[in-house]
Amino acid sequence: MRKNIGTLLRALIIFVGMAGLLTAYYWVHRPFDIQPGSAIPDSALRLGGALLDLFTVGVIFAAAGGLGRLLLSRLDMPSRAERFALEGGIGLGALALIVLALGLVGLFRGVVFGVGLVAALVLLRHQVIVWLRDGRDLLRSIRLENMTITLAVIFTGVLLVMALIMALTPPTHWDGMTYHLVAPTRYLRDGRILAHPDNYYLGLSQNVEMLYGVAIGLFGRDTTAAPLHWGLGLLGLIGVAGLMRRFAGHAAAWMSILLLLSAYNLWALFGWSYVDLGTLLFGALTMIASVRWRETRGRGWIVLLGVIIGLAMGVKYTTAALGLAVGVYLLRHEPRQIVRNGLILGVAAALTFGLWAVKGTVLYGNPVYPFFFNGVNWDAGRAAAFSFADRSLIATGNGWQVPIVPIAATIFGQDNTDGFGFTTGVWLLTAFLLLPMVWRGLDERARQLAKDSLTILLPLIAFWMVTAAWSITGMQTRLMVMSLPAFAVAGSLGFAGLANFPKKPLDINWMVRAAFVLTFALGFSEQLQTFTREQSAAYLTGQLALDDFMYTNTGAYYGALQNLATLPAGSQVRLMWEPRTYYCPSTVTCIPDSLFDHWARPQLYGATPQEVFAQFRESGDDYMLFFHSGYDLYLNVSHHADQDRLFPQMIADYLTPVWTDEVRYTLYTWK
Repeated sequence: MRKNIGTLLRALIIFVGMAGLLTAYYWVHRPFDIQPGSAIPDSALRLGGALLDLFTVGVIFAAAGGLGRLLLSRLDMPSRAERFALEGGIGLGALALIVLALGLVGLFRGVVFGVGLVAALVLLRHQVIVWLRDGRDLLRSIRLENMTITLAVIFTGVLLVMALIMALTPPTHWDGMTYHLVAPTRYLRDGRILAHPDNYYLGLSQNVEMLYGVAIGLFGRDTTAAPLHWGLGLLGLIGVAGLMRRFAGHAAAWMSILLLLSAYNLWALFGWSYVDLGTLLFGALTMIASVRWRETRGRGWIVLLGVIIGLAMGVKYTTAALGLAVGVYLLRHEPRQIVRNGLILGVAAALTFGLWAVKGTVLYGNPVYPFFFNGVNWDAGRAAAFSFADRSLIATGNGWQVPIVPIAATIFGQDNTDGFGFTTGVWLLTAFLLLPMVWRGLDERARQLAKDSLTILLPLIAFWMVTAAWSITGMQTRLMVMSLPAFAVAGSLGFAGLANFPKKPLDINWMVRAAFVLTFALGFSEQLQTFTREQSAAYLTGQLALDDFMYTNTGAYYGALQNLATLPAGSQVRLMWEPRTYYCPSTVTCIPDSLFDHWARPQLYGATPQEVFAQFRESGDDYMLFFHSGYDLYLNVSHHADQDRLFPQMIADYLTPVWTDEVRYTLYTWK
């Protein structure tokens, strides 16, 4: 005991001495030429803020890792990488549910989260230290065995660093500004989770948004959200690579990571404050836990699979398809026990998702709001408009794509377009098709993992086929991100088998890998262009002003919302054909047009255009912000275009412009 006290005292003396020396040195040798009383340079503030954001996210992950280690301590874990991902993911999911419970009882507050994290770090200090040590050892275990692996490590590092730099800048992407960040900031403002009828997205399950609430609540910095999302993706990559390394070696592990990161839109998500990388993580954990159950046949792993599915559904409802996939997996391996195993799986998933169902029922009148049972501010008309069933693959005459939906998504999927709306790269959704051709080149362990991955993957593809056939919303590749770990595992095994393919009479292995290198290089150039275009590094280093950065990445949106700060305090602004309210000033209330039906919906229920304007005024609207570009874009796909066309024609009768940028936005008030 005395020895420990003496060691602590000596350490404190060293720390105090170092702090004093550094302070004195940089008081004289000012690295940024800061004069007494002068302002701190933007570069120092922004870089310092970025370090604070990384520290905040690190604390959250450390606490979650310790919690996950405690919760999973009785399970016979596989490799270190798989264990690290499992413990981190389960801990983060448990933390999200704790925050949900606190929010429902009125304790959604930064101070509560701060005290809770400190308590967790103290009480779970042993588990936290061991989990962090596992992370350190994983980093140390990276071996540059040959040039191929060395290049894979370098490109992985470069892609992740670029995405992290983008993540550390102010939020600028659509869904984040529409609801992923709106939810936690509103809850922090209110101190509790309440119903928000004006924005139906806030009625969905929000496990990742709960974590955003903790991150933002600690220091009031919204730039912590995207780095946290980046961390979720990193855990997913570690889990997939750990599974691949255990069954197929280092080269296959790095190939699985490259397959995932070569998908342009998946890589881009690492820099955004979205939630999809949460589904990537739980998809990876589903693979790990399924394989481990097959190896051990321990019922605890079925319970864990149910928990993983419940946590995933707390991120996106569509991840219920993981339950279908796991059910098929259990049926394949233990057909006689399927009823018992299915009950264990289902009960565990239902209990884990249960608090979200309670929240939905109590606040929105629907446990899975807004689907199936309607609920607050929702009806069959809105459900039909939301699904866009008239633009599904079958409705548009593209039903031939349904049986080959992964290939169709690869070829036709593009960023920021209708339909699949996601650039996956050439290989992520297609490399698994190599397996029948290269099966002989796989050893027994790799074959077993290939069977496992296909057993999980094929039901997920079937689910995608059905949803894409009948709904354009269901087509979106982003809603199937939970399947990408299985695609990556099966695809990297396809490449592993190809490596043992006979080289004569045609060295097809060399040709395919050369094509992979070429397409990866082309994709990397696009990723590099995106990184350069967004100017994240220039912003973080103080070379680009905030307004310029925001204009570069949001166009006229940020400036238009900031202009609302000039309105009288307490004003209510109705946004027309604009669902994003994140940068709405705190002095006014912005009503989002979440389903682009502010104007048409009352008319569909029998109101005349004149009565609609009267309803707006009676509801307290002082101003109306018209998003011209949003209107023009939506008019082409609107379910109620006849009503929508009337709006510009009638503006002059009821509204007068306050200001306009003459291109994107005009702010009106009543005549």
